[in-house]
Amino acid sequence: MKKWLTLLVPCVVLVAAIVWWKRDDPGKPVAPRSSVEAADGVSPLASLQATPQAQEHLERQRFEADAKDFFARSASLRVVERSERADALTRQIDKYEAAGGLSAGEAVLLRTALVKATVDDPARQAEEVAAIADRYRAHADRRMAAFLEQQRNDPRFQAYKAREAQVVAEVMATTTIPAGLTRDQYLRQRLQEERERAYAP
Repeated sequence: MKKWLTLLVPCVVLVAAIVWWKRDDPGKPVAPRSSVEAADGVSPLASLQATPQAQEHLERQRFEADAKDFFARSASLRVVERSERADALTRQIDKYEAAGGLSAGEAVLLRTALVKATVDDPARQAEEVAAIADRYRAHADRRMAAFLEQQRNDPRFQAYKAREAQVVAEVMATTTIPAGLTRDQYLRQRLQEERERAYAP
């Protein structure tokens, strides 16, 4: 078998080299286009690149490249250009954050970096960075309050919380932990089982 493979590999390489060398031969008839390409005159790769997902991906790559370029060159930009590019990046950050494409942490870091790149006065920088932090902290507090309110009104969560206290008491009182687990591991396992039971469809 190895002998056959040893003979076959050079043959395949030779055929591939001949095909590659002859591909632009003017006397060679043009190969018919694939059915996909012939149908609409667009190659499969071009069709793939034209999809909304590919366009979104390319747009995101451009945004990331613009941000890196801006932060690398901001100190050497003229004030007007620096301000215009910072505004454009702020709009992009708003867009991606609203769509869930940036986490709150990523957005805070970018916004803070923009302030540091565009505001020269250290006192004003500190004020604007503090305002960003306050805004995100307030937003996080509102989301947490909404989440807790939802949990208070969820009967499945309330059933789980009632069982949680019982399970903790049971595990703390037991003298033998099964399967060689630590008490903490066993407690986590039991609580996970109770969560699954409470939220089972």
